Amino acid sequence: MSDQDRRFSVPHLEIRTGVNPDEPDAPVLVLVVDPAGTPGERAVAKLGDYCYEGDEVLYLSRTDGWVEHHLDGDRLAVDIAVHPSALKQVGVDPTPFTGRSAVDPEVALVVRVEGVVDPERHAQIAGTVLYALEPGERPDGGEHWPILLAPPPGVDD
Repeated sequence: MSDQDRRFSVPHLEIRTGVNPDEPDAPVLVLVVDPAGTPGERAVAKLGDYCYEGDEVLYLSRTDGWVEHHLDGDRLAVDIAVHPSALKQVGVDPTPFTGRSAVDPEVALVVRVEGVVDPERHAQIAGTVLYALEPGERPDGGEHWPILLAPPPGVDD
């Protein structure tokens, strides 16, 4: 079975090239959540309605949310942090999300995605994108626009 045909569970993360058409060789961290999954997955999937549209990509403003990476050896944990006001804008009650960002304690940690990565390759990533896909769907083919997630405020891109 080819890598393209492989099925994976969600939430899921992987480092891939070919995501950014302007820099096809640049590795990008790809996060995949199920829009019908956990409350956190459903919440971040709804953020697409709140984002700014770009050229086949959606942008979540860094003032509304960001992504936090935690690498321990080859184990990567990625937290998606979202300001409660942004959650409310898409009809999500922020109250159940009790985890807080280390960067800003007012910002909720909405979903965590974990996986194993090559630490050297992780150091080379050129960004993080989020896809909300049904289980078994792949982030290929351009049918679904990813949400580009910035690092926390005060952290260089």
